[in-house]
Amino acid sequence: MKFNIPEKYADLYIKALSERKRQMENKIEDFKREILEIENHIGNLTSMSIFNEQHDLGDFNKNSLPYSKDWPWTRKIAYYQDFIGKLVTSNEAVDYIVDNEPELDKMKVRSSVSAALSNGTRSGKYTKFNDPTSSATYYAPSEWFDKSGQPLLEYLPQDLKSRLFNKGE
Repeated sequence: MKFNIPEKYADLYIKALSERKRQMENKIEDFKREILEIENHIGNLTSMSIFNEQHDLGDFNKNSLPYSKDWPWTRKIAYYQDFIGKLVTSNEAVDYIVDNEPELDKMKVRSSVSAALSNGTRSGKYTKFNDPTSSATYYAPSEWFDKSGQPLLEYLPQDLKSRLFNKGE
């Protein structure tokens, strides 16, 4: 930048620019502190047991254990997954939970299910599969996938099988 400032005002201009720079640096530091606080808050929330409860999918058997509203999100998702025995989308899990608990706000359920699936994926408990034909995202326990990250055929929903293998069954 080139400025044509009379010499007698140069000192004032330098002081003004320096002050403005200092103000901006203070704002940046405030934003950094706020971002750190938000990250800590998110970390505390996602480490809560409702998102990270350890469960074994084998524990759930539709015939012997009824759905419970008191379960954490991870168990509700696992129960539904075990019930249908196929990869599911987050929307399917949300719909199942809302069907069983109509008093819940669907947007809050969607947010909680998304967080639980995200944490499960990050921890390796779940694997996600992006359907290349519809751009839908499916989730399932990691043991339902082969070593290359592809879902095992027995766990594919029929509509997904049809799209992937061009079968009109």
